[in-house]
Amino acid sequence: MLREIEEFRMEGRLALNTGRRGYSGTVSWEQNDDIVDFRFRGPFGFGGFRIHGDHEQLRVKTTSGDEMLLRDPEKEMSERFGWSLPVHSMRYWILGVSDPGLPANEVPDADGLLDSMEQAGWLVHYDSYGEAEGLLLPRRLDMERGDVRIRVMTDRWDIPGAGTLAQR
Repeated sequence: MLREIEEFRMEGRLALNTGRRGYSGTVSWEQNDDIVDFRFRGPFGFGGFRIHGDHEQLRVKTTSGDEMLLRDPEKEMSERFGWSLPVHSMRYWILGVSDPGLPANEVPDADGLLDSMEQAGWLVHYDSYGEAEGLLLPRRLDMERGDVRIRVMTDRWDIPGAGTLAQR
């Protein structure tokens, strides 16, 4: 059911630790079919970036004016920055489900919600869920691979048509 969501907007906070540096700030994620618009804003506007695009290519633009096109985001971000975000899979992970295009080792909790999973080399742990738009969605999740750790805390959801999904 949650994998069927093709359009949503999530706002919250994100903390990223690359093993060498740490970043924290606000995040907004807009998904419309295959098009993602991910925005991160550091405190007082410092250290922000925007990732926008689809599976074919993503455009990354930083607040310092750097801009790049990525065709293989995880590989190219790793080469350029020494760390990467699993942008295409995160679209599903922040909804509390695994990416349907990749194998996953899922561990449910007592209520049948994801407690944790391993997918694409990432370990994803769900700390809490809450009701939003009539659905149970993650409030806080942690993702890690190697030295990279990402924590997402959701504050607000907007999911057009969520009422129809929640009634199923």
